[in-house]
Amino acid sequence: MKGYIKNKTIILIDPLPDNLQDGDEVEVSVTPAPKQALPFPTFNFGIKDEYLERDRIYEQDSNSI
Repeated sequence: MKGYIKNKTIILIDPLPDNLQDGDEVEVSVTPAPKQALPFPTFNFGIKDEYLERDRIYEQDSNSI
């Protein structure tokens, strides 16, 4: 069964089998999927993650007021 992680929650792509009911115990194994090779060249922009945050982009520069 495949899924993806969003905000530390696992989102399943396929529906659960019909034989599972609420309260059933299941065993979960998490394995990172290998990254797919893209059919075109890519490169790293080198942008720090902190500069991609909306608050950081639109913050007022206190020195310019």
